[in-house]
Amino acid sequence: MLPPHRYRLTDQGADGDRIAEAAEIIRNAKNPVLLVGHGVHTSKSGAAVRELAELMQCPVIQTSGGTSFIEGLEDRTFPYGFSEASIDAVVESDCCVALATELGEPSHYGRWRHWVDNEANRKWIYVQQDPTAIGVNRPIDVPLVGDVRAVVPQLSRALKALGGRSASPSLSEYIQRDAQQLEELAEDAGSKSDGSTAKMHTSQFVTEATKAFPKDGILIRDGGATVIFQWTYSQAKPHDVIWNQNYGHIGTGLPYATGAMLADQAATGKVRPGMLLTSDSSFLFHVGELEVAVRKNLPLVIVVGVDFQWGLEVGVYKRTFGHGTKETGVHWSDKVRFDKIAEGFGAAGEYVEKAADIGPAIERAYARGGCTVIHVPIDPAANSEEMPNYSEFRTWYAEGTQ
Repeated sequence: MLPPHRYRLTDQGADGDRIAEAAEIIRNAKNPVLLVGHGVHTSKSGAAVRELAELMQCPVIQTSGGTSFIEGLEDRTFPYGFSEASIDAVVESDCCVALATELGEPSHYGRWRHWVDNEANRKWIYVQQDPTAIGVNRPIDVPLVGDVRAVVPQLSRALKALGGRSASPSLSEYIQRDAQQLEELAEDAGSKSDGSTAKMHTSQFVTEATKAFPKDGILIRDGGATVIFQWTYSQAKPHDVIWNQNYGHIGTGLPYATGAMLADQAATGKVRPGMLLTSDSSFLFHVGELEVAVRKNLPLVIVVGVDFQWGLEVGVYKRTFGHGTKETGVHWSDKVRFDKIAEGFGAAGEYVEKAADIGPAIERAYARGGCTVIHVPIDPAANSEEMPNYSEFRTWYAEGTQ
């Protein structure tokens, strides 16, 4: 096969004059932010972005699709809209450098909701490889047309030549507030049902599972309501995350997990642990991929939140028609046992009812090796009615703008 640079543009830099203009704007900004999309992860540009963030001395705002944390920037990285620090950093920003993102609906196109208040004072610098995408979703002050892998180092060199910039006092405040919020969220989850006397609250499911995520692992996300809980309650800051937000579809978690882990092994020669955090309806889509995980002996732990329903759709029924409607087509058999299905494929299976037992079950799974499926019953009412920051999620779609 031909290498990519033989048949398409790769690693092309941006115009030098525009780079100089962007560096001046960043250098003179009082409260710049970096808006980082999933393309930073897929292009393996984390180290270059880290250098730029350190020169800018600014917060890193994750798009909801780009939830991989860059090593060394974990404490100053905040998920857009789902972190109080992220909202304040965006509102107060006077310069936004957007990298590897389409500035789509989950980012409110960079022009409304959290971006509105200070719009008149904010400059936009946009790194985009496709020139026809510039200005599609919002006006851009300095377009940097090129590959993020080449443009980010260009920006860093130009900013370094100007002496970089000093951190705004608000940066340390954002870091402290975000750390405090994570602690408070863990405490909040701990106050909910843990499965001892009633089914487990989804916040407990997410908190305990992500606490046990291995630091060198690959995190794969799937599901509807459970993913919304993850945006708020996750206690992990993984460096490798894959999920399918842009397709607006569920069910890809298991094939994404096997693909990501096999590709990583091929590229690095190392065998790293994977964790798929998912829910029952999504997991059923391609459950046959368990055969691949078992055959390849992947150290994959699949933690499944089980409420025997399509949680997001049940919630829509309740909000639209009220409680007590038939909720046609969004409930399914409560006889399914995912731990038993796993055993049928040759994987290990565990059934965990209490939140305190999730972490030990995950530890046992990694110690045992190979593929394990952990079936965790969660509260159907909580999963469909108590999704955190759901009002934020709704603003991605017409439902939340009316």
